[in-house]
Amino acid sequence: MSCILRIDGIDFRVDDFIKSTDLKPYRIYRKGDKIKIGKKKIQDSNGCSFDLSETGFKDFEQQKKDVIEYLNKNFLQLNTVYSFGLKNDENPTIDFGIENLMMDFWCQTEYLDPKLLKLVGNLNFGIEISLYRPNPLDIENMELETDKKT
Repeated sequence: MSCILRIDGIDFRVDDFIKSTDLKPYRIYRKGDKIKIGKKKIQDSNGCSFDLSETGFKDFEQQKKDVIEYLNKNFLQLNTVYSFGLKNDENPTIDFGIENLMMDFWCQTEYLDPKLLKLVGNLNFGIEISLYRPNPLDIENMELETDKKT
């Protein structure tokens, strides 16, 4: 799961939302549920998460294509989410997980094309980009390849 959609809200009627759509979340949680990870012990909101792309962290371009396809296919269903108790400031968030290239470059920039931004904006969703350290084995292999060339 390199790119996910999180929908979360204090009064979000997650079960009603899921029943009203044919969308399949990989995670559903409800206020009062026990949390296994993190500092909080009890969930203080209702929500769900969807896998939007299974493309790896190294392929941001494909992740964006997958998200555009998912949003186009499911736009009408996702557009109903605010009618299930989400407040205007409880924006669903699309989180792109990508590899942090800062170890190799001084600056890392990523481009979000207008087609994606328009879809996300029309849904009143937010976008996050989470940068993850490269796999240490990948770094080792890159160093070995560099050593072979010199």
